[in-house]
Amino acid sequence: MSGRLEHVSPLRAAFLLVMVFVLSAFGGGSSQLRPGDELSGMTLIKGTAAKADLKLFDVCDPVILASGRYTRKCRAVPRVSRLFIGYGQFDLPQVINTTWKGSRWAAWLDGRRIDLPRFGTSDRTLVAFPPAGGKTVTLREWRVMLVKAPPGRHTLRYRFRDPSGAIDATWVFAVSRQ
Repeated sequence: MSGRLEHVSPLRAAFLLVMVFVLSAFGGGSSQLRPGDELSGMTLIKGTAAKADLKLFDVCDPVILASGRYTRKCRAVPRVSRLFIGYGQFDLPQVINTTWKGSRWAAWLDGRRIDLPRFGTSDRTLVAFPPAGGKTVTLREWRVMLVKAPPGRHTLRYRFRDPSGAIDATWVFAVSRQ
């Protein structure tokens, strides 16, 4: 040990210990979930809705059209190998790039932050989409997939901000045992 530590006041030492704890427990360093990371027995990977066995938002109501804070309970989610949990934003095809560029995103799975940029995005076309007034739109969504999500209760939270406001939405879902 360095002799310099002997001269640190007890109050300063306590402060430093608290800061180390806070940074390690609440997102300091590289604690964000990235492709290939495991959490509670499941693995997060890059994936698209087309390659999933099930899309979470086929079971949970995804449509939010106004700023605010939302918590939604989902129906039981069947146990599947690949569960797509990507969320996103829709707009007319000719303006989706502009709309997306002006937005900021964050997400958490079971309380752990997801490093969304590392997963990237993909686009899908939704034809005659009712929430868009029956227009054909492009849905841009984060490419986040769970492999072998374990049975039990999980939470997925997305926070989105653009010039028109902010949406902070949490979906509570339970993966069935079978």
